[in-house]
Amino acid sequence: MWVATRGKMCARCVMDESAPDLTLDQQGVCRYCRDFDRQRARPGQDPASLELEGQRWVARLKSAGRFRRYDCVMGLSGGADSSYALLLAKRLGLRPLAVHIDNGWNSELAVMNIENLVRKLDIDLHTIVIKWNEFRELQLAFLRAGVVDLEMPSDHAIIAGMYKTARRFLLRYVVSGDNSATEVTLPRGWNHRKTDLRNLRAIHDAHTSESLASFPQLSTLGMLFSQRVLRQEWVPLLSYFPYIKSEAIAELEREIGWRPYPGKHGESIITRYYQGFILPKKFGFDKRRIHLSRLICSGQCSRDEAMADLAKPPYDPEVMQLDREFVIKKFRLTEAEFDAIMQAAPHAHAEFASDEDFLQLSFKVTGLMRRLSATLARQVPE
Repeated sequence: MWVATRGKMCARCVMDESAPDLTLDQQGVCRYCRDFDRQRARPGQDPASLELEGQRWVARLKSAGRFRRYDCVMGLSGGADSSYALLLAKRLGLRPLAVHIDNGWNSELAVMNIENLVRKLDIDLHTIVIKWNEFRELQLAFLRAGVVDLEMPSDHAIIAGMYKTARRFLLRYVVSGDNSATEVTLPRGWNHRKTDLRNLRAIHDAHTSESLASFPQLSTLGMLFSQRVLRQEWVPLLSYFPYIKSEAIAELEREIGWRPYPGKHGESIITRYYQGFILPKKFGFDKRRIHLSRLICSGQCSRDEAMADLAKPPYDPEVMQLDREFVIKKFRLTEAEFDAIMQAAPHAHAEFASDEDFLQLSFKVTGLMRRLSATLARQVPE
């Protein structure tokens, strides 16, 4: 076994007590399965209604881009989700501008997959390159701080990069490969909010004085301005159309010559090693549990198949060892320094400054304004 099951486990999926907010009902079914069922039971969440809504979004994007070169921007990592979203967008007649964030960790296979996609689909690619010394010091700050979300810098840069590129090209819509079939809100403590720029800067400043001049940044206030003033919208395209991951990968292989990676998010060497080794070793949980559980709920995987997968290492142990050597060398650490980081006690993101209070205040003000507007509307005489 790679990571042993901890305590109670859901009777339907494979979530266990490594998720600190796990709760089981009288049938032994966990909150994540119940949340999935509630979401699917909402009006408009059946496949036909979702696809109709997806077609409406496509029509909006085409209309907004009618007199422009592009209809939208789309993030492209080279992974299965973003790659298939790009293929689907092209099939639907959209004219996306693909945006790739180069943080220095792309695998050679990811570079090849991205090149094949944009060439064969005839899509323009806009690449934002983060200076390696800046990004190395930022990620090292997260490692030394002992916080859980080493991917927060990459994910923040992706979100900020897409919104800023959309603004640069005067585009309203940011289309992503997010999808409700395979993605889910992670358990409490398994990650941190990606747009918490204050938290990111606080962790950075506590451990390095390196500049962040080339790093794409978007504050919570900037995000609110983009969404509520500029009316930029985030569109999770794959959530509206049937998405069976195994079938999507087969289509990408057949039509693009796309090649799969070892493990989820294998397009990035640091992501592969972070999810496959650092999280289980230092923080005691395996992210495959939540991803496999989502596949179980959406009917793309059986519980027995998921249990069999969890009994294996996240990816080839020989590749994992090569990744370890590469990661340590690329970070300019010694083996002893890296091992000391891994053995040090974890720390919560909440131990560093955050803009969470500001975000909650903005939600309260927005709710108050909506209630006031509704009250005034009721007081208008007929």
